[in-house]
Amino acid sequence: MTGEYHQFIALLAFMLPVFATSLVLPVSDRFKVIRQPSRYLWLLAGGAAMGAGIGAMHFIGSLLAFQLPFPLQYDLKQTLLSVTPMMAACGVLIVLFSAELLTGWFLHLSALALAAGVGASHYLGMEAIVSPVKMYYSTGPVIVAGSALYLLAWGGLSWGKTLAGRYKLSPVATQLGLSLLLGLAVSAMYFVAMLAGYFAPDTILTNSQPSALSVGQLAGMVAIAGLPLILLGIAVTLSRRIGTMATLLKQSEDRFRQLADTTKTAIFTIVGDRITYANPALEKIIGLNKEALPLISVHDLFGRQFAEYAGSVANTESLPGHASHESFEIETAQGDQRWLYFSFTRAEIAYQPTLLVSAFDISAQKDAEQKVHRLVHSDQLTDLASRALFLARLGDHLTVLGRAESDVLSMLVLLDLDNFKLINDTYGHTQGDQLLMSAAERIRTLTRKSDTVARLGGDEFVMLFEELESINHIEVIAERIINTLAQPYIFNGKKIDMKASMGMVVLNASHHSAPDEVLHDADVALIRAKRQGGASWVIFDQQMDATMKRGRQLQSELKKAIAEHKLQLFYQPIYSARDHQLRGFESLARWRRENGEWVSPAEFIPLAEEAGLIADIGLWCIETACEQIGRWNARQPDSDYYVSVNIASDSFGDERFATCIEMSSESHRVRRGQLKLELTERILLANTDNMLEKLHKLISLGCELLIDDFGTGYSSLSYLHLLPVATLKIDRSFVINLEKNDSSMSVVKTIIALAKSLEMSIVAEGVETRAQADLLSDLGVNQLQGYYFGRPVAAGEAEAFFARV
Repeated sequence: MTGEYHQFIALLAFMLPVFATSLVLPVSDRFKVIRQPSRYLWLLAGGAAMGAGIGAMHFIGSLLAFQLPFPLQYDLKQTLLSVTPMMAACGVLIVLFSAELLTGWFLHLSALALAAGVGASHYLGMEAIVSPVKMYYSTGPVIVAGSALYLLAWGGLSWGKTLAGRYKLSPVATQLGLSLLLGLAVSAMYFVAMLAGYFAPDTILTNSQPSALSVGQLAGMVAIAGLPLILLGIAVTLSRRIGTMATLLKQSEDRFRQLADTTKTAIFTIVGDRITYANPALEKIIGLNKEALPLISVHDLFGRQFAEYAGSVANTESLPGHASHESFEIETAQGDQRWLYFSFTRAEIAYQPTLLVSAFDISAQKDAEQKVHRLVHSDQLTDLASRALFLARLGDHLTVLGRAESDVLSMLVLLDLDNFKLINDTYGHTQGDQLLMSAAERIRTLTRKSDTVARLGGDEFVMLFEELESINHIEVIAERIINTLAQPYIFNGKKIDMKASMGMVVLNASHHSAPDEVLHDADVALIRAKRQGGASWVIFDQQMDATMKRGRQLQSELKKAIAEHKLQLFYQPIYSARDHQLRGFESLARWRRENGEWVSPAEFIPLAEEAGLIADIGLWCIETACEQIGRWNARQPDSDYYVSVNIASDSFGDERFATCIEMSSESHRVRRGQLKLELTERILLANTDNMLEKLHKLISLGCELLIDDFGTGYSSLSYLHLLPVATLKIDRSFVINLEKNDSSMSVVKTIIALAKSLEMSIVAEGVETRAQADLLSDLGVNQLQGYYFGRPVAAGEAEAFFARV
């Protein structure tokens, strides 16, 4: 006797084991993760729900979907008993599936457990049928059903435990594949097993039993059995979601705490005026432990400015997550000063308004900023204001003067130490730096707090005196500075005398619109003070500026004139004092501008020295003089006329000097003694040891040496006898006053006696009268030079002196 299947109910029956077996993974995960005794409640509930779900599939698929031509009833006890093996098998499956490694015989054992439980449940359930016919089973389909269940179960378990991991499938794909395969295994087993059963119509049993269940009653029980499955599924899902969220929250908290504990950034919270949480970084920065921090107000911890700023942030409405930033200097518990950069964010924690604060140490950055500020605005040696800062303040003050309604008297002083280079070279740069620092300190004591003092560079200082009371104070200030700096400096027991020169400018808004203009005028005044011999001060005026502008123009033209050989060499005759016979000439450089103006040597020689052109002029004089001597020798082969050339310090120190003399003398056939060099006492006494070597070199080249303007310089008789000098020249200042001043007569007599004792000849310059010439001759002077004998003239005119011989 056969029946018919209801297709929709059969499909519903297939979905039940798929849904039931979907609990394998989540329940086994919970059983594995949970270590408390409650894990066994998960095992019991999971096994019961899965077993009930699969059992429900048996009754729906095997019985409800299967329609027979006679009514069926079900034994209640037998029906309930049939679910027990399935629940036990599902429990075993959960335990085995929760193992870390489910491979080899563990997989086979799990598949066998499931097959045994499902098979036992099926056949026990079939035995619960109460019908008027007898049911029999065919052996073949039974074996096929059990084998199909085992193989499909093994495949599904292998998929869920090993294959899905090997192919790196997602958890959803893993669970879906496992559920479909296990559901297919259970369904296949049931429907194949149903093929193994048949009913014999020739055997008629009793129609019913009092305790038997009708199909409707069984359907109600199936629905009730599915309820735990649904509830457990929901519970598992929620439990996993809650567990996952709890785990993630715990991991997040652990990561935050680990980060907070290890970061160098201080993190803390403030409620009211107290710290409620602080990480170790804050403890390290402040120097207090976390137990002490809540006991101290933020005002006492970080200072008044921090407390006020934090309070304003806490009381200001802002968007969620908005952060405010500020830097504060704090004092640690150890008394150290540190700069911290703070970030403040408003929040509400446990229904309390809270400030979330982070901070990190920027002390190194602040130190670097201050160093940069000092580099830009302070002189590193003297700690005075830098050039940049001074110019900025001067510019601001000029703006104030331009806006002032009444006259404001202010003054700028540009100061330069006299002969500092010589002191620096003599005592060394270290001693020179100490001298600059001492001078700076003296200058600082002479100024008010409202004044600005700066070092522009080298030994040059500048001062800005704002709003002086009266014009009379300018002279008082100038003299005080000059006298203070002139006091001796004592270093390592050595006394060093140092003086200063100053250029001063009274600021005038109508004349000065920019700092550079003021410094220019001060520099003009300073140069004038230097030319006065130093240790003096000069106030700038417009006439002085005109003089300086002429000087700059002349320097530019002079440089061009030297390059184009447009200077001229004039010659002044020198005669024998005894017989007034011509002996030679002194060569004197002359310059005539392109506009026809003759520029005095007293004007252009200092300009050449300032511009560094004097050495080139000296070389040109040597070459021109030798060329002229060569021409005169060619016209008068028997003459011994000489030409003396004045040599400046820069020319004497030039490496080209000796080479120029050698080449020019040889080229123009200048005989020994025809080229004489006039040197000042300052040059000869600058460096005696090195000087002697240079002087002997010049003598070896055929030159004779004269000391020019003797008696007016810094003669040292202890060195004079060591110098290979042939002649002394008496300065014109003594000759002019020879007949009127007894002291001049005494000086001249002393020079003559000294020269004779050293076997030197004597030349007196500046002779303007016959009486002076006769007197000098009587005193023993060898040669005479001056306007009485002839003025300096050009080379062509100088040949007229030969005719007087």
